[in-house]
Amino acid sequence: MATAQDYKERGNAYYNRQEYDEAVSCYAKAVDLDPTNHAVYTNRAAAHFALQNFADALADAAVSTELEPAWTKGHYRAGAALTAMARYDEAVEAFQCGISKDPTNAQLKAGLAAAVRMRNEQPKDHHDAKARGNGCYKEGRYEEAIVWYSKGIAACDAATEPEFTATLLTNRAECNRQLCEIKAVVRDCTAALQLAPRNLKAFLRRGLAHEFLEKYDDAAADFKHAMAGARG
Repeated sequence: MATAQDYKERGNAYYNRQEYDEAVSCYAKAVDLDPTNHAVYTNRAAAHFALQNFADALADAAVSTELEPAWTKGHYRAGAALTAMARYDEAVEAFQCGISKDPTNAQLKAGLAAAVRMRNEQPKDHHDAKARGNGCYKEGRYEEAIVWYSKGIAACDAATEPEFTATLLTNRAECNRQLCEIKAVVRDCTAALQLAPRNLKAFLRRGLAHEFLEKYDDAAADFKHAMAGARG
């Protein structure tokens, strides 16, 4: 009979393969068998975050720090989720709480700096969000770029500006590609193509993602569409 540790390790294996839904399922089984293991909650929070289920990531992070207040990974996961949800004041508090437990933690310090910067730099509109995302991307700050593009997507009316929204989605997809979040690339490119069916970048980036995932038929179909679109 599988133990909580068995399910935790299976979840870790799925997470490392970017099979985040399966990872969440395994971590849930581990929690059912041992609801006191704070580390499992942060692992599941990471999987939820990768799926962009930020509220669920925050909930798991909160449980982990309730079980073990000194658990810095829990505070980091909470801060990251809050930042992604644009709840910057709360994110700052979460990162600061973690730093109070481990003053030398570089990850917490970087998260705090990013949350403070984003709190102080709200975009004027979706065009401004795109420009800020592009700036972060050029500097290799991909996670921050994703936050800005996400803000732009939320602020943009896809019904009246489908092409612009699709551009934001393909830009976010490229950031996820740089972070090796390949399934997120597929999701964003698919969403972009629903808005802009002739978006060449979406076909190309999704094709590369499918190739990485060894879905060669899907990759070939995407590249074929891209080439057809390039020829006009």
